[in-house]
Amino acid sequence: MSCLNLSEVEDIPKIPDDICERCKARNSLVLDFQNGEKVCRNCGLVAEDRIIDDTYEKRNFGSENGGNRSESRIGGPMKAGEGANLGSNLIKMSKDGSATKAKTGGGSFNQSPIERNYEEITKILSNKDVSKNVIEETKNIYGQVIKELKMKGRNFRAMICAMYFIASRKKKMSKSFKEISSMFNVDETKIKKSYNYIKSVVVSCMTPEQLNDTLDNYIRTFCESNNEGYEYKKLAIQIAKNINESSILEGRNTKTITGLALFIAMKLVNVTNVNQSKICEEFVSENTLNNVYKKLVNEGNLDKVLPLEYKGKI
Repeated sequence: MSCLNLSEVEDIPKIPDDICERCKARNSLVLDFQNGEKVCRNCGLVAEDRIIDDTYEKRNFGSENGGNRSESRIGGPMKAGEGANLGSNLIKMSKDGSATKAKTGGGSFNQSPIERNYEEITKILSNKDVSKNVIEETKNIYGQVIKELKMKGRNFRAMICAMYFIASRKKKMSKSFKEISSMFNVDETKIKKSYNYIKSVVVSCMTPEQLNDTLDNYIRTFCESNNEGYEYKKLAIQIAKNINESSILEGRNTKTITGLALFIAMKLVNVTNVNQSKICEEFVSENTLNNVYKKLVNEGNLDKVLPLEYKGKI
């Protein structure tokens, strides 16, 4: 049995007004008579299997060297029996995360390759105690990606790590590339390449506005708990926003950006209750803070993240 290619379903009849149970997409269910399945073209859910094909099956009969040819129906519609063991082309995941084709004489009749990948995403993330909200968001992002981009030949685990990076940002549980690399034992460079490959498709999942809200909340809570004034808080929020929207430190944890913004603001405004140790204790290690600050200075980007009235004052 060949698997349904969801990118080639234009000629397969759609089922009017049907709504997918999983993704709630309207008019997304299609009939795949070749495999006897009703499938959602949006998320890959197999809504029904063992469907009878009641269309005519015709075959040409006639002379091989020409002459009259006629089409006659051969046999009636057939329905796959319970427990049918049909051969399938499956995707086999190797230890390094790459995908290869594997031939099998049987398997789950009502599970598409996309369904299996959804299950694999759940399995990979659940093993690392990732929250259900982030897992579901990662799966939503996967659904967006496969509609627009090709996954074939891509490192599956690295792609999932990149999707998890975006999902964790959206759910305000941000992880850096380095942290995700360590969590899943996947090379950080491969995750970054996968992120760059998919980010144009899922940019709506990680808008600057959503990240600005997270940074704003972190800074306000920190300043209020340390009884620091309005000027310091306002400046730190503006610096954090500038860093975020400039993409200068793209891929960095939101807490790292928060800590850096508070650290830079501390150099420009008089504070009494905040110091580097408190910032590092709350948001980022001292070594990381020093490194990202040096990177900002050495690459000539410090003034780019400062409000106009503070440029050139450090």
